[in-house]
Amino acid sequence: MAANQGGLDPSIWRPQASFSTNIVSLRELKTFNDSGGIAVHLDTTRSTIPDIEIAGSQSETLSFWETRSSSGFITKPKFSAGLVTVRFVTSGHIIYAHRQGDILASPTIATLTSFEDIHEVRASTAVGAVSATLAVEALASAHEALTGCDHPGLPAFAPIAEMTTPGMTALFCSIRLIHRRLQASHRQADLMLPLLQEVMSYQLLSAWPKRGAGTAARLPDVASLHLRLAIEYIEANLSSALSLADVAAAARIGVRSLQNKFRTELGRTPVQFIIERRLARAHEDLTAVAKSSWSIAEIARAWGFVHMSDFGQRYRRKYGCTPSRTRREGGRAD
Repeated sequence: MAANQGGLDPSIWRPQASFSTNIVSLRELKTFNDSGGIAVHLDTTRSTIPDIEIAGSQSETLSFWETRSSSGFITKPKFSAGLVTVRFVTSGHIIYAHRQGDILASPTIATLTSFEDIHEVRASTAVGAVSATLAVEALASAHEALTGCDHPGLPAFAPIAEMTTPGMTALFCSIRLIHRRLQASHRQADLMLPLLQEVMSYQLLSAWPKRGAGTAARLPDVASLHLRLAIEYIEANLSSALSLADVAAAARIGVRSLQNKFRTELGRTPVQFIIERRLARAHEDLTAVAKSSWSIAEIARAWGFVHMSDFGQRYRRKYGCTPSRTRREGGRAD
């Protein structure tokens, strides 16, 4: 939440080695907005009593904070700033009103957003998130040092990243660890920050996907927020039993509307989509070193395919080869 904002009123923004607040009334919410010193205005939906916990630290180039809220909340930037925010949602979901369209953050999808691109951020009830903000100028300098090129600018980062890759898991763990250490020993924060900023920047530049860099498990781009919520729920529960009623409830629509949205926007039924996603996960496992000791049948069963003949037929239709061939070409025996 920080920026190089020298000259701003401290009630709008100020460096803070450590800050922590627990807002449980509208009066406390107003007081926090008037004197909180962070770069966003915090609010809740009408008639909602706030229950929001925020703890973090911020400097002119680097900030870390953790948020928990049972009530949900809404934030809007107080001013334009050259910042990028990385957010990992640990529970619930967060919707960004982005100038290029809404973006959904969830426990399986991390987000990277430019401060100037965001109009509003809406967090659901029972939400939790760990976040970090870096100055664009500092991140660009790190990119120059990492690539060895003069003034390369920033990569074309994708706005979202799946939490299935080791690099993204490591980035999340680093942000959470740094945040907790700064909260525990903020007196040493000034000496640590330059090194932390460099390490964080290199990790982000290396791990975060770029625009157009698709993966086998890439989720489809859809216009409907309800459909994105449905897809997110399916993705988070692929290894469990799924019912259309549960998916529709997560998307906040009825089953019939759910089926219509899948057919209209994706050209397939929800069941067909679930099968495709499970096949994609099985395909990934067949080529994953971590699953090299698993049999093909074990991988199939892990993703809900009980009958091997059915799994084999569906897999061949989707990938044009047998599961055993996929494993062989990955350098492993059947």
